[in-house]
Amino acid sequence: MQSFQLDNLETRPLTKQLADQFRDMDPAPTERQVNPARLKYLHEKVTHGLGIPFLWVTAKLGDKVYRINGQHSSKVLADLDGSFPDDLKVLLARYTVPDMEGLITLYRQFDDRKSGRSAADIACAYQGGWPELKDIPHPIAKMGIEGVSWHRRLVEGVPVPPGDEVYSLFQEQGLWPFLHWLGEVFTIKTPEMKRVQVVSAMHATFNASETESRTFWAAVARGGNEFEENAPATILDSWLKTLKENPPDNFKPGNLYQGCIYAWNAFRDGKAITTIKFDARKGFYRVSE
Repeated sequence: MQSFQLDNLETRPLTKQLADQFRDMDPAPTERQVNPARLKYLHEKVTHGLGIPFLWVTAKLGDKVYRINGQHSSKVLADLDGSFPDDLKVLLARYTVPDMEGLITLYRQFDDRKSGRSAADIACAYQGGWPELKDIPHPIAKMGIEGVSWHRRLVEGVPVPPGDEVYSLFQEQGLWPFLHWLGEVFTIKTPEMKRVQVVSAMHATFNASETESRTFWAAVARGGNEFEENAPATILDSWLKTLKENPPDNFKPGNLYQGCIYAWNAFRDGKAITTIKFDARKGFYRVSE
């Protein structure tokens, strides 16, 4: 016996009356609690003109009709005050289920966890909008944007787009040379360097001096300077590998960035070092140009 049966599927103009009706329907026993964050997210989408047709679903069980999908969107739309959109549609699907097990099975078909867009999917979509970036491996490009975002937010104190929208930074053409260079550096097997705060430091040094940054980080990626055990690139590479294998307790992300900049500044000043200083409690080091 079928778990559920589709009785009708139609496209309807979205009206305030329809939103009110759907919001006030009896919810299925399976329905999750209202999530204020999701309400806010949907409200911002609709009021910024980013709404797309909603899929609202009902299920008839015996003589009762339940709302299966559309709880949050119908509530947001019904509660809009004077700004109800006049150009949206609703895809309205009506099902019949034979029993509660069928209702549960139907509910599980919507918003399947395995179908959700991951951060990697969103980053790939933004990157794919620019043919100039197609040759950069997606994971590296994603990490590059995350490194830039981290630096702007925590080092520069500059606001960045929220959530997955941070990947909209791919559209900044000024970042493209850095992303391409990152793809070159990470062709070498350097797992110890593939962390957001290290990439953030690479971005900061690249902005300070592209030529010298290429030289320094290429040396770090190779394991340092072969015959200079106290060269900043050598010490930094050893430190990063140690952190990767055995991170100390209470080691903070900012410490990782700070240590990278300490080694870079020593390199720019032509100094040999024996250890990495990374305490960031009093603020981050200025990047030597």
